[in-house]
Amino acid sequence: MKRAFLAAVLLGVSSTIWAQGTNDSTSTAYRYTPSPDFPGSILIDYGINYFDDNSGIMDLEHWKSPSLNIYYMFPFRMGASRFSFNVGGGIGSDKYTFNSPVTLVDISGITGVDSLINISYFDNISGYKKTQLVSNYFDIPLEFRVHSRKNDHKRSWFLAVGGKVGFRMASKTKVVYQEFGSKKKYKDLYNYNLSPVRFGAIARLGVGPFSFWGYYSFNSFFTNDKITGIDNPTTFTLGMSLSTF
Repeated sequence: MKRAFLAAVLLGVSSTIWAQGTNDSTSTAYRYTPSPDFPGSILIDYGINYFDDNSGIMDLEHWKSPSLNIYYMFPFRMGASRFSFNVGGGIGSDKYTFNSPVTLVDISGITGVDSLINISYFDNISGYKKTQLVSNYFDIPLEFRVHSRKNDHKRSWFLAVGGKVGFRMASKTKVVYQEFGSKKKYKDLYNYNLSPVRFGAIARLGVGPFSFWGYYSFNSFFTNDKITGIDNPTTFTLGMSLSTF
C-alpha cells in the first residue's frame, strides 16, 4: 500500500513538472516581442575635405578639415533583383581648416583671403590655434546600388554610384587665437560668396552597414565673379560611413 501511494505521489509530481515545462515553453513562444522594422535607414558619413585646385594661401590642413553628413535614405528595390535606387535627405556640414594664419575677408561684397596680422581686429594676437571655414547644407543624395545578394540587400556587398545636390543654409569663419595670455574665439557668420548650391558625384563601396565613399563637386566653391586674389577651387571628400536600422 505504501509503495502504491509513493508511486502515485511520484507520478503526480512528474506530471506537474512536465506540464509546467510544457506551459513555459508554450508561453515563451507567445511572449515574442517584435523589433521595430523602420523603412529605410539613417546614414552617417564622415570624411576629409580637399580642394582640388587652390592657391597656396588657401592650403588646407586636411586632417582638421572634416565632413559630417547625416542622411535619411529610403531604398526602392527594383523587383526581386540585385538593384535598388536610394533617395535621401539630410544635413551636411563641412569644415576647412587653413594651414597658415589666414581667414576669408569681405571687401565691398567681394571675397578675398588675408593674413590675420593684416586685420585690425587681431592687432594684439600673440598666436593662433586654428583658423577655419564652416559651411552647412541641406543635401539630397541619390544613389543607384547593385548588391551581391538579391534576397538580402542589407547584409550584402554593394556598389553605389550617384550624386547629390545641396543647398547652403549657413556659413561662418572661426579663428581660435591667443591674446594677452588668454585663449579666445572669433566667429563671423557670413556667406563669403560661397556657392549657394553644390552638386556632384558620389561613389560608395561597402558591406552591410559599413562603406567607404567619395564625393566630387562639379561646381566651383565660390561664386565666380565675387572673389579676388584667389583661385576658385572645386572640392572632393573621401571617407567612411555607417548606416543604422
